[in-house]
Amino acid sequence: MNLGSLQHLVRSVRTLAEDCQVVVLGSASLLASFPELGDGSEPLTATYDADLCPQPFDETTALLIHQSLGESGAFHLRHGYHVDVLRDSIFETLPAGWRERLVPVPDCDGVTALDPHDLAATKLLVGRPKDIALVRHLATTGRVSRITVEQRLDSIAKADRLIITSKRSLDEAFDSAP
Repeated sequence: MNLGSLQHLVRSVRTLAEDCQVVVLGSASLLASFPELGDGSEPLTATYDADLCPQPFDETTALLIHQSLGESGAFHLRHGYHVDVLRDSIFETLPAGWRERLVPVPDCDGVTALDPHDLAATKLLVGRPKDIALVRHLATTGRVSRITVEQRLDSIAKADRLIITSKRSLDEAFDSAP
């Protein structure tokens, strides 16, 4: 996915749900801060979805967006990318203060995206190999700092078992970073 594709998706969402603001979560949120991550051989060129949460959230709007712009629908088949609608309960898994750090998506009124450090922290909390690899790329290219990511990770409420695994993910992502 590139910035143009993300902008197309979120503008389409705003057309369907003009009374909503949109928060971009997930890897595609990085395009608001680093549009170049969607070009050439950068990691987001292999991303074909954008995780979005309309605000205020309601099930009817989520269903409308999913049916119109979701995976395997006509929009997806035509354009090659789609929306994954997330419920606002996802916000409970984000670092403290994340709303104050939202980044505007360029040229898209009413649309914001996660700050890259907040995204990195949530990716490390999940700890899948592809998430660790993405954070490692962000770290080695100087786009996120270990100290800030670690602070954001520490601010997420989590079970004890996740404290250990997220610390392990942090070390793995940053072990080869400058």
